[in-house]
Amino acid sequence: MRIIIIIITALLLSNCTSSYVKNKKVITSPKDLQKFVNAYCNKSEKQTDKVIVVCGSAFSKDLQIAENKAVLSAKLKIADITQHTLVRSEKITHKERNKTVTKSYDMTADNQLFEATIVGYRIVHKKFVREQNGWRAMVIIEYKLT
Repeated sequence: MRIIIIIITALLLSNCTSSYVKNKKVITSPKDLQKFVNAYCNKSEKQTDKVIVVCGSAFSKDLQIAENKAVLSAKLKIADITQHTLVRSEKITHKERNKTVTKSYDMTADNQLFEATIVGYRIVHKKFVREQNGWRAMVIIEYKLT
């Protein structure tokens, strides 16, 4: 009997986040937005050897612009995973003056994305909610690696 109660409780709790996302119609505060984005994106974003699934989010007063920005946000995440370049520069200096040695170390790193082509992605899911006087668009995009 105890096991059945534990299983029922676990099922109810696991459905809380999906029903929260499913039933959400309006974002009322920044904290509410954070909770919604975490519930929507964290369950979906994953990466395997064959598939990358990412979440994009954007806000606009126009629904179509919000959707386009969310898709672009997700595509940028895919491009960053698949085609980025990390440029690192290090500089080590030693200065000797009056029997004292001064050492300094400087390192800069930059994640660069020059041109990227993301072809063959698929929009898996879209969700639109009202936020203040505009729209919040959320998209889940799947990209198959070759």
